[in-house]
Amino acid sequence: MTKAERTRSRILETAIDLFNDRGTKAVTTNHIAAAMGISPGNLYYHFRNKEEIIRAIFAQMHDVGLTDYREINEERGPGTAATMEETFLMIQRFNWRYRFFKRELAALVQSDPELKERFVASHRQNLAVVRSSIELAIGQGFIREIPPPQRDLLAEQFWMIALFWLNYLEAGGEEVTEETLRRGTLILRNMLLPYLSESALAGING
Repeated sequence: MTKAERTRSRILETAIDLFNDRGTKAVTTNHIAAAMGISPGNLYYHFRNKEEIIRAIFAQMHDVGLTDYREINEERGPGTAATMEETFLMIQRFNWRYRFFKRELAALVQSDPELKERFVASHRQNLAVVRSSIELAIGQGFIREIPPPQRDLLAEQFWMIALFWLNYLEAGGEEVTEETLRRGTLILRNMLLPYLSESALAGING
């Protein structure tokens, strides 16, 4: 990694920490530069403004999320209960790492058309990944055969819970802990229960 690449990476990590602590509106590029101990001019060499920093963080989020998902599937095998639950926990830890973006999602994408376009593309890709996981689970006999429209609805249910579980906890005044994260996995299990095949149910009950 070159010096310029290291500086760019430090800018993003510093911005993430400041945005998480204070929110994006309260943080300027000058705040980020000061926290790093560099000049504003040095920061502007890498990013022209705060919007570019937020877009770069989102690009990082997209890449990290897909990489972590692939690693879980390679380790545990696609379409299994363990993979689905581990993926949910991964997404929640990921959401906590980038919690400013989840908290300000609507405002951020509405105020920046370019970011909105990127978010919509990422959202659709992630939803397709969830749909593919359900297809694999059906193919492996973990989930019973269900009509395609129902598969689409199930995929959206899973993705909505995964995407907004932390928001739900914080809005309800609950702390984000291992216990509240596990409760999210129990909700996913409960959602999935009516769709499990007889062999999957036998394995759970046995």
